[in-house]
Amino acid sequence: MSEVVWNNDRRYPGPEVHLLPEYITGVPTQPELDAMPRLFTWGELKEMIYTGTLEHLSRNKELQARYEHWMKGQKEQWGSTENYLTKARLPWAPAEAPKTDVPEPTYDQRTALDHPEVDLTPSTNPRPPAPSASGAAAVAAHALQLRTPASITTQTTTTAHSVAATVASSPIESGANTPSSVGFVSLASVLPKLNRALRNKCAAEKGSTAGSSGDSASSSDGNFDDEDDEPDVFLKYDPKLGLEKDKYAVLPNDWPYCVPYGVRHYCVWSRIPIAHPVLVDYDPQAWAKIEDQGLGGFTGVIPIEAEEAGGLATPPPAAGPGRSGPAAAGKGGWYAVDVAFGGTEMRRWAGVPFESKGGHEVGQMVKGLWDERGWETIWFVNPPRLQSVPGFSHFHIFARRKTPDEIDVSERTWPGEGEGKAEGEAK
Repeated sequence: MSEVVWNNDRRYPGPEVHLLPEYITGVPTQPELDAMPRLFTWGELKEMIYTGTLEHLSRNKELQARYEHWMKGQKEQWGSTENYLTKARLPWAPAEAPKTDVPEPTYDQRTALDHPEVDLTPSTNPRPPAPSASGAAAVAAHALQLRTPASITTQTTTTAHSVAATVASSPIESGANTPSSVGFVSLASVLPKLNRALRNKCAAEKGSTAGSSGDSASSSDGNFDDEDDEPDVFLKYDPKLGLEKDKYAVLPNDWPYCVPYGVRHYCVWSRIPIAHPVLVDYDPQAWAKIEDQGLGGFTGVIPIEAEEAGGLATPPPAAGPGRSGPAAAGKGGWYAVDVAFGGTEMRRWAGVPFESKGGHEVGQMVKGLWDERGWETIWFVNPPRLQSVPGFSHFHIFARRKTPDEIDVSERTWPGEGEGKAEGEAK
């Protein structure tokens, strides 16, 4: 995948990516992709993510036909899509292992209650279940070993009674009819732990000690309280640590959706789940929406005050008579002037931020990988019903390198140390 550079401005290169190995053939080249008609504009892509209508995203139909034929060949060669990914494409196979050794799929936190057909032992569990447990029983056993979520903070625990009442009175529809996906930790699988945490909280508020009642979080051997201190496992991003390469990998989408010229389609693959109910404080309605529509957001959107761009709330006709414009840019720079004189779509989306509820961890990772000063991105996590590879967690990024004028404005918007990397530094 060739890098997009405007006017040789190489500030803020993108993240390190794992390119396609040479022995994998038949994938379209960037010139081939560029020669295809554009199905969507940048604004239309934003509209789909903003409204949660991810099913409208697609490849060029010729490319889709080629992809289906190519993938059929890969399945015949490798046995399955998952085998192709783990044997040939993803970077996590141990260096000392032969290429035929297949790493386990993404960590699965579901329980036998949700998916009794599951036969996966959590691959990243630092403490395996007891030897007597296996398959779905092992997954269920591990679900009972998870720690109290970090998000049950003061704000949450002060309303412990109301949360408990909401959970108790709400029908647990989330996850019941959702296709299996290891990228999504079902609400039903974490409710036992949440209920234990709430009971312990309520007991503490009453001056009781945990485990004093028959329905407490303590087991007969007294270990549940300690086990509840183990954190939930799902995608998190720490800017100080950067991308943890043993957990995540950035790959170009070898068969990208149709995006505007100059935009690149990437996927971040994860060895742990991406979506967890704790991201929406275990709200059943919010979680059901995530399971139905997925997650999405924009990064790098340059904020533009209404007075800088002629009033963006209700886009009027193009500003000013004819082709003339101001002799000098105002405080918003030339980018704001262009917005003021731009068409309806540009004016509709200029300065409009978006991040779906529960998307803050993914959004933080995208910002860390594609610096907002140099990039504008649209990212999304497909809901389970739209996932082509439900056995592996991943999310998508459409990345648009900003023009030099936009980067200048962005540096004033998001000032920080190290204003970009040296010109010419390799990606």
